[in-house]
Amino acid sequence: MAACASGASSRAIRASSRVMAGPGLEVAAARADNARMRLRWWPSLAILLIPVGPPAAQEITVYRCQDAQGRVTLQDEPCPAGAAQSTRRMQRPQDPPPKPATLPAEAPQATTPAPTPEPGPPPRRSPPTLYQCTAYDGAVRYSENYDPNPRCIPLAVLGYDAGPWGATCRWVEDSCVRLDDASACLVYAEKFEQAESDALHAFSDTAAYRKSEVIRLRQILDDCKE
Repeated sequence: MAACASGASSRAIRASSRVMAGPGLEVAAARADNARMRLRWWPSLAILLIPVGPPAAQEITVYRCQDAQGRVTLQDEPCPAGAAQSTRRMQRPQDPPPKPATLPAEAPQATTPAPTPEPGPPPRRSPPTLYQCTAYDGAVRYSENYDPNPRCIPLAVLGYDAGPWGATCRWVEDSCVRLDDASACLVYAEKFEQAESDALHAFSDTAAYRKSEVIRLRQILDDCKE
């Protein structure tokens, strides 16, 4: 009988322990579920904040629902009946505004350098100044210097009947005018021909001068032809 009583007592104690331990285990399990749901709160919230439609709404309402078993869910609509509900207003993330379209920079236009003008012909050299001098009797001579050659001519030579004053003279001078370049070149051409002839028939004491005069006049004519 004592053994039976002892066995019955042990079973009663174990049963009592199970009865007492049952509610505690359920509470611990519920707390663990709540902790796991809290860990999932922010990732789930981030998922709800992902923009689905056009970014017209600036804010959204997030509903935190907890059922009778302590399970927590996050959603964008009110919680079902019988669930504990809490809300939070969150700013919906938006895409940054599009960057303004930038036009490509225009490439600098290549400027074509202005063509270098070709050098023109050198200016024509004018022949040495030449004067045409006309004497009182119409004789013409040419001189490279202004030389009117003033002189005293007897009146009889000038055609006057001087009588006893025949030895008297009158001062006269030639009329000299400067020739233009074209006329001067024609005269220098005639002088060149004469200089060549003089050089061919020059005596030894004047040969050097005659030759130098030919060379000088040839250079003048070369300038006239340019």
